[in-house]
Amino acid sequence: MKSHNIIVIFGVTGDLAKRKLFPALNALDNRDELPSDTVVIGCGRGEKKKNIFETLDKKLRENSTYLRVQTSNMNHFLKLKEKICSIKKSDKSILNITFYLSTPPSSYKDIISNIIKSDLNKENSGYSRIVIEKPFGQNLETAKKLNKLLKSGFNESQIYRIDHYLGKETVQNILVSRYSNLIFNALWSKDYISYVEITAAESIGIGSRGGYYDKSGALKDMFQNHLLELLCLIAMEDPKENNPESIRDEKIKVLKSIRDINFDQHIVRGQYVESRGRNGEEYDSYRSSEGVENNSKTETFLACKLFLDNKRWKDIPFFIRTGKRMPTKVTEIVVNFKKNKNIFSSIDESNMLIFRLQPDEGLLVKFNLKKPGKKKEIINKNLEFHYKNLSNKFNINSYETLIMDVFNGDTLLFSRSDFVEMAWKIVDPISSAIKRNKLKLFSYKSGTWGPKNANDVFRNHNTWRYPCKNLVNDGEECEL
Repeated sequence: MKSHNIIVIFGVTGDLAKRKLFPALNALDNRDELPSDTVVIGCGRGEKKKNIFETLDKKLRENSTYLRVQTSNMNHFLKLKEKICSIKKSDKSILNITFYLSTPPSSYKDIISNIIKSDLNKENSGYSRIVIEKPFGQNLETAKKLNKLLKSGFNESQIYRIDHYLGKETVQNILVSRYSNLIFNALWSKDYISYVEITAAESIGIGSRGGYYDKSGALKDMFQNHLLELLCLIAMEDPKENNPESIRDEKIKVLKSIRDINFDQHIVRGQYVESRGRNGEEYDSYRSSEGVENNSKTETFLACKLFLDNKRWKDIPFFIRTGKRMPTKVTEIVVNFKKNKNIFSSIDESNMLIFRLQPDEGLLVKFNLKKPGKKKEIINKNLEFHYKNLSNKFNINSYETLIMDVFNGDTLLFSRSDFVEMAWKIVDPISSAIKRNKLKLFSYKSGTWGPKNANDVFRNHNTWRYPCKNLVNDGEECEL
């Protein structure tokens, strides 16, 4: 049966559409992976002033149209419906619609409400799906209201809360690496693992995002979504089946098992200040950024220590950190295995398994060997795999993966409503403690790994791994 596939992009004139959505659609089109007869309808608040779709490939550009849609104007949504219905050529053809909300969160309520009121949420001859970018709410209360609004017109299977981190190849590979390799899966517990680190660092500041970031900070911008998702993938129990719902069920169990956080000892907040780089470069302070309050107490760095109260992970710490103006852009997960007491060495070098999400995506295992020429000395060496060594066809952008999953109806890499709400239940008490000035804010220089106090969350001889741009390099000076 003939099908017509429409992607409606709200906020088509914005930065996200230009930088992420259009390149992803082009790549999918070039690989002939887009559904047949894909039509792009771009919606913006103003009149069309230029060729919005000039960066789309020719075939997509010719199948694109622009509509002025004020999100609060119901008549505009009726015109959108009229346009969509005109694309369906006959009663026998299937009409598949994907709504992508590439707008500020303040527009979500009006867009969702008017989609429902105009019956564009109804799945009559094909599917109707809605994609929503983070942040999904600003706290538990607002997240619940947004979920309630969505569920008043959409089934959970129609809702795709997108987190681009989950579309990365290395993130998808975490579960496969765990469960398909006995050398890892057999050791995946408190009996063999000492602690786990999750780092998401950026070398840039906040740029022009000050208005948004100053209301969110590292806690809401990164910890509530990206980092808790990564924690769940590392810590979850074996799913009963290889399907989205079974895997998402196990992720919820991880969030529910997180022990109440000791704010005084297990959280460190920081904010970058004016400083100079190693070569004399000058870096502005966070507070001097456009849209940021002069006396802002918003954190640009957050380090946190978490425990899971379950049989597999009892009393094993998970250390999570994220920050702006770090020495390098890097996202990785480090599984530190327990030290292996043996007759060959008194140093007891531990093994590490490192999942590198960006850049230099890949996996790294650190293991011990005898030092050549020395009978009683051990050296710690690397065994690595890099995605860049594969054919380019395997190096797929995360937005390409996630957009195709929406078209295919695969919800695995998207957040379910209960996950979003449970994540906010964890974050809200931290936010409340910050508002009550219960959590100190430390300063740190640009190009460093945050406040020196960040090591205090370990409270023993262990410390963070200090990664560099290349996966195999660590412990080096790689400051800005």
